[in-house]
Order: sequence, then structure tokens, then C-alpha cells
Amino acid sequence: MLTEDEKQELKELAVSAAVRDEFRLLRKNSLAFQCADVDQFIRFLTAMARLSPTTAASRAFVPYAQVKI
Repeated sequence: MLTEDEKQELKELAVSAAVRDEFRLLRKNSLAFQCADVDQFIRFLTAMARLSPTTAASRAFVPYAQVKI
């Protein structure tokens, strides 16, 4: 449940045209990405990994006895 202060803050943000425009842009971009295929997604993840300044920590392999698809 939201407090009265939180409700008031959300109402003030809703009045802001800039905030509404940003949310419209986020919604538009998220809907455009839903049609991406696996290759596009892998290219995106690869590009994001290249931007990271540190390498990922190695993890131990976890064997799975039963895998359901």
C-alpha cells in the first residue's frame, strides 16, 4: 500500500509532460524489441558484454539430472 506522500509524489510526476514523454518512449522501444529473434538477442547481449569493463566471474558447472523443455 502506498502512503499519502507516495501517492502525492506519483500524482505530481503524472502531471509532468517530460516524464510522460519518457514513459511513452520506453513503451515504444520495449514493444519494438518484442519481435526480436534469438540471433538479434544474442548480438545485443554480446554488445552489452563488450561494454562491461570487467570480465564475468567464472562459475562452477551445475549438472542437471532431469531437464524438461
